[in-house]
Amino acid sequence: MHTLLKSLPGQHLQSFWPILSILSLPQDAEAALLLVMCQETVYVELAESEDPKLSQYLANNLLQPHYEGRWVSSQSEKLPLLLAHTLQLLQKIVSKNADYAEQHAPELMGCILAHLTYAACGENPAKLHVPRRVQPAQQAAAYGAEEEDQSNSSHNKSSSGGKRNKVRKVRPRQKQKNGPSGDAAHSIPQERLLLLSNIDYGCLTGDTEACTLSDSEAQQAAPKALRQQQASVRISALHLMSALTKQLPRRSLYGYWHVIFPSDEGSQTHHLLHLAKNDANSRCRALALQLAGQLLYGSKGYLSQAHSRGPCTFTPFSVSLARSVMTVYRSLTSILDREYAPPVLTQCLKCLAILVQATPFDHLEMGFVYEFVLPVKRLAKTGGNTPVTVAALLVMEMLVATPRLTQEMACAVGLCPSQRMEVQLEGLHLQHNEEQEREHLLELCDSEAEEENEHDHEQKHGQGQKQRQEQVDPPKRLTEQPSIPRNSWLLRMVLRYLNCPTTEPPLRLECYQVLLAMTTHIGLLRKEQAHLGRVIASGLMYANADVRLHAARCLDSMGYQMGRALPEPSDRDLELSFWLGLLPHIFAAFCAEAAPGPLKCALCDSLSNIGAVTFEDLPTGLRRSLVTFLSGCSSDDAEEPLVRAAALRALAVFAHHPSLKANLVFVENVAELTLRLTSDTQMAVRIKAAWALGNISDALLAGGSGNSERVYDELLDRLIQTATKCCSDHDKVRANAVRALGNLLQLQLQLLAVQRPDVAQEKTQAQTAIIKLLDCMRTAGGAKVKWNACYAIGSLVKHRAFFSGNAGLGDLLFPSLCQLIVQHANFKVRINATAVLLQVEQRADFGFHFTLVWRSLLQALERSNALDSFEEYNHRDGLQQQLCLAIVHLLALALPIDLPACHEDLEHCVDVVVPNWRRVAYRMIPEQSAPLFTCSPLLEQRLHSTAITQRPALNFIVKTLRLDP
Repeated sequence: MHTLLKSLPGQHLQSFWPILSILSLPQDAEAALLLVMCQETVYVELAESEDPKLSQYLANNLLQPHYEGRWVSSQSEKLPLLLAHTLQLLQKIVSKNADYAEQHAPELMGCILAHLTYAACGENPAKLHVPRRVQPAQQAAAYGAEEEDQSNSSHNKSSSGGKRNKVRKVRPRQKQKNGPSGDAAHSIPQERLLLLSNIDYGCLTGDTEACTLSDSEAQQAAPKALRQQQASVRISALHLMSALTKQLPRRSLYGYWHVIFPSDEGSQTHHLLHLAKNDANSRCRALALQLAGQLLYGSKGYLSQAHSRGPCTFTPFSVSLARSVMTVYRSLTSILDREYAPPVLTQCLKCLAILVQATPFDHLEMGFVYEFVLPVKRLAKTGGNTPVTVAALLVMEMLVATPRLTQEMACAVGLCPSQRMEVQLEGLHLQHNEEQEREHLLELCDSEAEEENEHDHEQKHGQGQKQRQEQVDPPKRLTEQPSIPRNSWLLRMVLRYLNCPTTEPPLRLECYQVLLAMTTHIGLLRKEQAHLGRVIASGLMYANADVRLHAARCLDSMGYQMGRALPEPSDRDLELSFWLGLLPHIFAAFCAEAAPGPLKCALCDSLSNIGAVTFEDLPTGLRRSLVTFLSGCSSDDAEEPLVRAAALRALAVFAHHPSLKANLVFVENVAELTLRLTSDTQMAVRIKAAWALGNISDALLAGGSGNSERVYDELLDRLIQTATKCCSDHDKVRANAVRALGNLLQLQLQLLAVQRPDVAQEKTQAQTAIIKLLDCMRTAGGAKVKWNACYAIGSLVKHRAFFSGNAGLGDLLFPSLCQLIVQHANFKVRINATAVLLQVEQRADFGFHFTLVWRSLLQALERSNALDSFEEYNHRDGLQQQLCLAIVHLLALALPIDLPACHEDLEHCVDVVVPNWRRVAYRMIPEQSAPLFTCSPLLEQRLHSTAITQRPALNFIVKTLRLDP
């Protein structure tokens, strides 16, 4: 029958499905195998015409014999094939029926675990276990679902127009390593790339017999064909687990953590890492490790609950999870110590890299980092197998990229105690032995013999170039060979690989990624600009396009971190030499034939990160060359729009440097270039152009305040029109457009004070732009758009021309502000909306909205303790402080006729307002709290000049807000 079914066309097989799907498996293993093969042949051809009920019925029929133990005592030679085909058919059903997978996850997981150890150690005869239903742990039920792919492009610098986050995260910023450079690869997270590589483990033809030494006798006893069939059972079980875990939501998946991963050393054997350590087949070991990495992917939120400390009376879930994490680390370390098959080592290191990225190191006890860094260093140092070396460096990249390094992590990468003060360190301050820490540091550092050999090699390599170096101007010596630094074995290893001409491109890519991760802790690279400049320069000139791109990104990140703070006097010359030596290589790499667009964008971004101090220290001619080069790039119509936008962004950054800020011709030229790109079809280009427009408007506003020169009227009008148009674009464009529009309108309002023939037209344009700002503040959109719009409005209301020349704007402004202050979920939006009220200088500007504003401030203060999200907790104190200052401001402007309404509203919520008022007053520093302490005395002085009918209201307000002891 199976032969007949295979010979029939696919469309004819569907008619057999209703009958085959309801047949139960017979007792005989060979007959059951033929039936499963028939069912699998037909099921594959069903496509979209599959009946879910029949498929689920078949899955139940496939699971039932296993739970009955029907074939536990069977000695049939066909049993391994039957088990493998059964698991493969279950995998196909689970992949297409997510509801069935979620409902029957305990039965499926039990069946998987029972077959994971089937002849795993090569025993003969193989023992078949009866599966047991696995119930999920209750602790994970409280954990909410976690989204795996978090904003793939929001942290991507190549698509963002503004400044980057201060701390770069490895996952979003990692790019495709061995594939072609391009935007398609930029959105793939680092962990996902790890899972995409070598995804076909277990589906390969043939068998790699790389068994552990303890199983060699069993390997020789069992026939090869039988071992292959038994291995196919375990491989099919792993594929079924992979399909099941992909269908389960995170909330349910973490409930099975205790059976998928070890909870304690030696406590259980039916888990993935036990199979990865002891299986006699290297394909099974590699596939188990790859599946473990897939399950660990996206687990950072779940593992953040792990904590090594807990109460002594019981063991909380956080401590149990911490022990499990430590056991996983020790299991992976044990595999690294005993494994010798390169594919398995590669998968183990990739799994370890994903785990490192998700581990809360500052919550765990010390000691385990040393354990896994030592074998990782050994594998990274050999360099014999490139994939293994790359994966080992990947582990160190993830470790170094941790936002805050603990003392143990700093020691693990080779930092001596005197250098650890230069990087951010965090920890639990758990008790540790300093003598033991020194021993670990000595063990991690290179031996004296290795250092002497390396020093001899450096001297021999440097003698041939000494005479040529003496003829070069000192700031341009990127070809000199200084000794490799002794501060970090990781940095030394990376520089050694990059200086070696025989290093393969994949290894070079990972070396640059490690350097990029180390830039997040700039103390790791302190005083090493000469070495780094040399390897980056060689990377920019490398033949491989991906190597050039990664070198440019490394330069971009390093320049950003160096430019964040003013350099120390001792580092100023080092940074100047660093950029002087690299600028010729940057220009050459940009102008090289067939230079890809991403490379050009990265180079322009790196130029934008030249700090203001270093930029001013550059020779005047070189500064002019930089500006000319970037201006030519941004104005070249033949260049890619993204490259032009990156060059424009660099010019907009330069516009804030002291030597160029006062140069109105340069600022106007950059403004003209910006207008060309704000209407581009690519949103990424428009985002950068809008950010540049905001920076240019800042420069124009700062330059116009203390300079007799001002931007010419026609350009200012076009800038306002463009910014107004951008306020109707995407939120990422609007966020910068409203900032630019606020600055430009301030310039125009200043000009309106000077009477000119076209003043009526300018007033109309200004009113249209202001209404657009109010629309951005009122309508639905991102929080950043709203608080930038509030900030822009706040800077405008300080000008008398805002209210005097725009009748009716108050009717739009104050109700919108009141709605934001009371109801908006984001506290930063509320703070910026409240700040607008503090800029209104006269009571007449409020008009009849004064009572509404007063009532809204009291309601907002009352609602400020209601947190919709815990993330707003850090902004609650700032919001309450701003609200109290706004209350003081309104009382200072209040007229006698306003007092009865203020008294009535305050009386209704006095029980809530007074405690908040007192807490804010005594929490603020004296310089800032003075308005709150003087509010009541100043109001009391007005009692004698107030009408008798209004004195009770004023007296109540004075007593309520009094802060005297």
